[in-house]
Amino acid sequence: MSSRHEITHVIFDYDGVIIDSEKTYSLANDTTLKTFGRSFNNTLKNGMMGRKKAEAVHWILQQTGIAEHVTVEQYDEIYDKQLNALLPNAPILPGAVKLIEYFRQHNFPLAICTGSNTEEFELKSRNTQTLLKNFDFFVLSGDDIEVKSGKPAPDAYLVTMKRFQNPPKMAANVLVFEDSINGVRSALAAGCQTVFIPQEEFKTHDWEERIADIKPLVAETLGSLEEFKPQKYGLPPF
Repeated sequence: MSSRHEITHVIFDYDGVIIDSEKTYSLANDTTLKTFGRSFNNTLKNGMMGRKKAEAVHWILQQTGIAEHVTVEQYDEIYDKQLNALLPNAPILPGAVKLIEYFRQHNFPLAICTGSNTEEFELKSRNTQTLLKNFDFFVLSGDDIEVKSGKPAPDAYLVTMKRFQNPPKMAANVLVFEDSINGVRSALAAGCQTVFIPQEEFKTHDWEERIADIKPLVAETLGSLEEFKPQKYGLPPF
C-alpha cells in the first residue's frame, strides 16, 4: 500500500506507543477501583484510553456505577499515589527509538500528542529525556487550554498540527502513530493518516466489533513499531 498523500509531518501518541505505560495505568485503576468494591477490565480500559484524565476518571465512575458516592477528587487521591510510584519506570517500547531517530535524521517535524497533563507527563518522561529531545514540541491535552475536548474528539490533533512552526498544507500530510481506539478516532477525525498499534493484552472479546468503523480507515494496523516500513508511505527505507 502506498500513501495517497506525501508525508511531511509526524505525530506520536506517548502512552502505549513510545513507552509501555498502559499496564501501569491498568494496575493503578484496578487498585483504586477495588478500594470502592469494583475492579478494572479491558472494556473499561479501551473506553478511557486517550481521554483527558478528568474525563477518563468521570467515565470510569459512571461505568462502574459509583459516580453518585465517589468524586473524581476522591478517586484521584488513591490513583495518583499508585502512578507516582510506578510511572517513572515504564520502559520504552520496541521500535520506538529507531523510528523516532529515523524521522529526525530525515528532518521531519515531530510532535507528541497525549491525553496526559503536565504533572503526569513530567513524571513518566523522567527516563526518556534523551529520546524526547528529538521532538519539536508536546501537546499535553490533559491541561492544554486550547484542547477543549480530549480524544476521541479531533481537538488534540488539530491543535498539534496548528503548532508546528511550518504547519502541514493539509491534515492528510500528517502521519500519526496511535495505540488506542479513542486515539485513532481522534486522529482520523482530524484528517490524519493513522497507523494503529493496539497492544494485544488490552483487546476485548468484542474487539473486531469495536474497531469495525475504524479498521478500513487506518493506514495500517501493526503489532509494534518494529513492523513499520517507511517505503510503504513513499519514504526512504531504514
